[in-house]
This record gives sequence, structure tokens and C-alpha cells, in this order.
Amino acid sequence: MSDSMKQSLPNGKDSANKRAENGCNGASTVDCEGGPADFETAIAATGYGKFNFLLLLVALPCCMGTVFETTTMSYVLPSAECDLHLSLVDKGTLNAITYGGMITSAFLWGALSDMYGRKRLLIYGFLLDGTFNILCATSQNVVAIMIFKFMGGFIICGPFAVLMSYLSEFHSLQHRSRVMIVVGIFYSIANVILPSLAWIIIPQQWGFTLFGGNFEIHTWQIFLAVCCIPSLLSGTCVMFFPESPKFLMSKGRNDEAMLVFQRLYAMNTGRNPQQFPIKELVDETLCGGAAGGTATGVHAQEDDEKVKATGLESEPRPGGFHTGLKQILVMFRQPHLGKSLQAYGIQFGILFGLNTFRLWMPQLFTIIEEFESDPNSFQDGTLCDMLAYKVNKTSALLMPTTTMMTSDVLQTSALDGAGTENELISIICKATVEGNMYLYSLIIGSVGVGAYVMTTVVINYIGNRNILVYGLLTSGMTGLLLYWSKSSMTILALSSIYITTASIASTALVGSVVAMFPTSMRTMVVSLTMMFGRTGSIIGNLLFPYLMSMGCLPPFLMIGSIHIVVSLVSLTIPRTLKKPLQ
Repeated sequence: MSDSMKQSLPNGKDSANKRAENGCNGASTVDCEGGPADFETAIAATGYGKFNFLLLLVALPCCMGTVFETTTMSYVLPSAECDLHLSLVDKGTLNAITYGGMITSAFLWGALSDMYGRKRLLIYGFLLDGTFNILCATSQNVVAIMIFKFMGGFIICGPFAVLMSYLSEFHSLQHRSRVMIVVGIFYSIANVILPSLAWIIIPQQWGFTLFGGNFEIHTWQIFLAVCCIPSLLSGTCVMFFPESPKFLMSKGRNDEAMLVFQRLYAMNTGRNPQQFPIKELVDETLCGGAAGGTATGVHAQEDDEKVKATGLESEPRPGGFHTGLKQILVMFRQPHLGKSLQAYGIQFGILFGLNTFRLWMPQLFTIIEEFESDPNSFQDGTLCDMLAYKVNKTSALLMPTTTMMTSDVLQTSALDGAGTENELISIICKATVEGNMYLYSLIIGSVGVGAYVMTTVVINYIGNRNILVYGLLTSGMTGLLLYWSKSSMTILALSSIYITTASIASTALVGSVVAMFPTSMRTMVVSLTMMFGRTGSIIGNLLFPYLMSMGCLPPFLMIGSIHIVVSLVSLTIPRTLKKPLQ
């Protein structure tokens, strides 16, 4: 047993109770030299410097990997629709399939992370995600692409939730809210880089065939292969970072946590690690409150000597499955049940609207491009006219009698049974690989970067809840206004506002969730929050093409009204401005 452990347990039960009072709730300000320090005191003492900058630098490809996994298909579909013979429903399914994989693994990744740590799951998760992306890029049919995108979603769900917890647990209270918004900036940067890559790669003539033409690689497949690089890079870089000290403390591994704090202190200040002012940490395994009122934190390897020194009764130590089950069950009891249900419902509504519109946005801009370039269309048509044009054209392309040709529109003559001559229109399938689609996506991503930078400045004054409420109100109103849009510039402006404000609101909600729940539950709750959000994404993407075929108003009524509703629900969540981690 370490000297620090012996010193922390000199007087049995009285000592344990004293330490429970001195910082187990995560909100105390214990003197660095006079007693055991809690996590907030220790992480604040490490300062802010080189380590934090390096961590955020690595977080950028991590965020890019997450965005690329969920968004690449939206840029692939306009150019691959001819190669894969896609209907609007097929496109909605391909947009949604990744989220299907995500929701099936939410419980698994949350439990594994809270039991076995953040670092290992980030490494394995990103490396596996990159592998499935490579397999997807080489797939030759829709079914294979769906399978590998589903598996990619199954894997990437874990790194996303773990990353948010991992970053928050390396930053002090002073910087935590701002860091969550910085992550949002990284997601916006990823949304700028992705269409840039698509613009550079997809329009090129880089396709080739192998094995006598049986194996074809198109430029959109090369684009998919390039998009696996951030995930592979992320998994490699995280190997060189330590485990979360908050996680180590929650498992009773205080000696390891102290080494991490000392490492952070040395990197941030340039001083010797032994000069770290804190010499002892609170034993969180003795504090029920730190674990959400359960014994889930009692997972350290306590020997008989420690039990005798404390005078505490030793409970049977649960196994991994038992511990994971307890972590799940505690969320269905107060005081966590109400807060978790609020978070799940709000995220469902946010991503129901946001990811539906975001993933269909390149297709919508493609529709505008096709409409405006077609000499037979009405050039002053509204967005409703454009949507009707695409629905009718897609239906014609999928008709069995439609002839696929290399020219745009051909007119052929034929005789019907009565001998009269009728004109048949043979519509060709021509992939859209150029035009304003990529430029519009770049503009929207750039607007998001600027908005996130501004939010970073004001987050500590406004708070996550206010950003959440007002952001959703704004996105809801702009979603409804899209119905009356009559020009591509108006659609672009409203789309930028809708996607940016809804994205910031979603990030603010995750920041609130991180502060609302204790360490032993944090990754699990974030995972489940995102699971409900992704369920909304699936439902929205599957509904959108059907609503498009019903008329113009239903799809925009759907994405606008849902955000207005959840903005009102967001008024009920607790404030978390500068709230310490539990």
C-alpha cells in the first residue's frame, strides 16, 4: 500500500467520514497542503498551457472523423445516384443507416467507457471506424455500402461520447464550458473541410476498373477512402495521451491520477512534476454522492489491510457486467431520471430537424442546380417548384421504360397500337458533380465557424441553457421561413442560420449534460442522449423523402416546428453555468 493511502486512512471510520466531508461532492476547495484535494482543486492547480493545446489539437481530427462518418454520404449521393440507381427513399436510407448503427451501440459504449476508461475506447474506436470506412469505399453495391456504414456508425458512437467526457475531464471549471464550444468550432471546421475535399476529388476523372471491369472505383469512392484518414490519425495520436484523471479518481486509482496531474502540471508550467502543490487526493470510492448515490464507484482493488484500517464493512466487489448494469439502472431513479429524460427528449428534437436538413442539404442544392440549368423548367420557380421537379424527374428515371442515354434529354418516336405517332421522352441519369453545391456547403460551414468563435467568447456569461433555448427558437423560425424561399441566395442564408444555430444548441446541450451528471454516469448519459438524437435523425431522414412527395409545406413544417417545441422544453433544464463536475 502506498504511503499516501496509509496517511489518508489513519483513524478508520472517522477518517473516512472526514475525507467524505472534505471534497467528495466535487465542490469543495480543500487547501492544497492541508488535506486531500478533490478533482476540481487538482485540475485547476495543473494550470492551462501546452498540454491543453496539444489535447485540443488532437481533438480536431477526432471531430473530423465523427463528422465525416455521418456526413460523407450526403455529398456522395448526388454523384453516385446513377452508378447505384438510387431513388429518393434509397438516399434517405443511406443518410440514416449510420445513425442506425449508432443507436444500437449507445448502451455498450457508455458502459464500457465508464468501466474501462476513456483512452482505450478512443483508440480502438477510431481505428476500427477508419477500417470500416476503407471497406465502404471499396464496396460495389448499395447493400455492401449500407452494411459498412452501419458498422461505422456502430463504432463511431463510442468515440464521440467518450471524446466529450475526455476533454471535459482535462479542463478546470474556468475553461470547461469554453472547451465544449471549441469542440463545436472543430465540428464546423470539419464541415468546411468535407465539402472542400468533395469539391476537389469528386468532379475529377480519376475512376478506374480492375479485374476485367468487374471491380470499379469511381471518384466518389476515392473521396470516401480519403475521408477515413482523420479516424486513423485520431486513434494513433490518442495513444500518446494519458487516461482521464477524473476517471482514475472515480475508480480509486489515486496514485495513477496523481501522476497524471503531475504530468499536466509539468507540461503546462515547465516546472518539475514534484513541485505540484497537491500531495493527496480525495478517495471518491468512499463517497456515494460522487457516484450518483450508488456503489458503482467502489471498483478499486481494496485489500484487507485497507478494510481493517478504515473499519468499514467490505461489500462483495461486482464484476464488469454487474457494474455496468448498476450504471444503467441508476439513471432510472431519482434524482437523475427527470434530468436524463429531459436531455433525451431535447436532443431527439434537435437532431430530428438538424440532421435531416443537414444531410439533405447537398441534395437540395443539387435540385436547385438541376432546376436552374434545365431549359425546360421555370427559372423563376419557388423552392416548392424545384422539389416537385426533382420528385417527378426521379420517378421518371425509375420507370421500367426509361431509357438511360448519354445525352441530357432525347425525344424518340414510336407508334402506338392504333398507328398514331406519339412522342416519348427518354430521360437520362446524369450525375451532378459540379456547380454551386460544394460552394454553398463551404459557405454554411464557414458561417458555423464564425458563429462558434463568437459563442466561445460569450459562453461563460450567457450559459449553456440560454444558448440552447434561443438557438432553437432561431433555428425553428428559419426552418419555417424556408417554405417561402424563392431564390438560391435566400435558401442559402436561411440554411446557414438554421444549421449553425441548431448545431450550437446541440453542443450547448451536451455541455449541460456533462455538468448535470456524475463521472460514473457521464459517458453513459451522453451516449444515451446522442442515441435518442440519432433516433430522431433516422426518423427524420426516412420521413423527409415521403414528405417531399406529399408537397412542399410538410418537410419544412417538420424541421421548423420541432425545434420551436424543444426550445420551450429546454426552459425546464437546470442551469449549469460554472457548475463543478460531480
